[in-house]
This record gives sequence, C-alpha cells and structure tokens, in this order.
Amino acid sequence: MSLSVKSKDPLLSAARVVVGLLMGLFAFVGVIVTIGLGAILTVQRAEIVERAATANGGPAYLFILLACILIIGLMAFSFMFMRELMRMITSVEQGDPFQPFNADRLRRMGWLTVGAQLVLVALAAIGMAFDGIRPALMAEDALNAAFGGLLLALVLFILARVFRIGAAMRADLEGTV
Repeated sequence: MSLSVKSKDPLLSAARVVVGLLMGLFAFVGVIVTIGLGAILTVQRAEIVERAATANGGPAYLFILLACILIIGLMAFSFMFMRELMRMITSVEQGDPFQPFNADRLRRMGWLTVGAQLVLVALAAIGMAFDGIRPALMAEDALNAAFGGLLLALVLFILARVFRIGAAMRADLEGTV
C-alpha cells in the first residue's frame, strides 16, 4: 500500500519559483566574484605582491582577496542548500516526503547552514579588521546572524530525525498492511 498523494499546492509552486530564483542568484554572484577574483589576481598580480611585501596597503589587498574567496564559498553553500530544498519541495509535491533520503537532505542542509555561518563569522572578522571604525557594531551583527543560523541548523537536524523516524514508521506500516 502506498501512502503517496500528489499535491498541486500553490505554496509549493511559489516556493519552487523563489528557490529557483535564489539558486540562480547565488550561482550568478558566485561566478561574478570568481571572475572578479581571477581578474584581480591576473591584472594586478605584481602590484599585490609589491604591496603585500610592504606595510603600506598590503593588508587591504589580502583582506579583499580573502573576502572574495569566502564569498565564493558562501555562495556555494547557499546554492547547495537551495538545491537540497528544491529536491525536498519536489518530494513533497510528489506526495511522498517521509523518505530516508529527505532525512539525509535535511541533515545536509543543517551542515551547509553551519558551514555558511562559519564563513559569515570569518567575513565579519575580516570586516572588523578592515574597518576599525565600527567593530563593536559589526561584531554584534555577526553574533546575531550566527545565532540565527545556528538555530536554523539545530531545527534542520531535529527535522532530519523526525523525517527519519517518520520514514521508519511508514515502512513499518506498509509492512504490516
């Protein structure tokens, strides 16, 4: 006996559009920053090496390069998170969400959230080091964002367990009927 029920929920359709747009945005920003980083390293390589060797302006270049690398990583984490969410939406639309692979997706989404939060904290640290004017305010914003992200990760890990238990219960039910 299958418990699968196909659904054409307008909320799921809207979520599919929003998630698709966000995936496109994250991919676009990642590609643009990667091209920009490549251009910086190619065009201004000699100047970067020269300035990095002196105390005059070297840290600024290094901060910018490191920030670009971290932003690329953040866009990759964000894209992968949205890809997993899109797959979850598809399984819910198909009426069969309580599957072990959805528990795995939620767990991966939790780890992607943790990774993104670590990148955001590193970006905030770079921002504080680069802009010494408002470090306390930036630190507070970074901590608030990290707390929210880590709370999201915790919820995702718990939901992964709920989905895993739901899938096991479903399998038991199908085995008894």
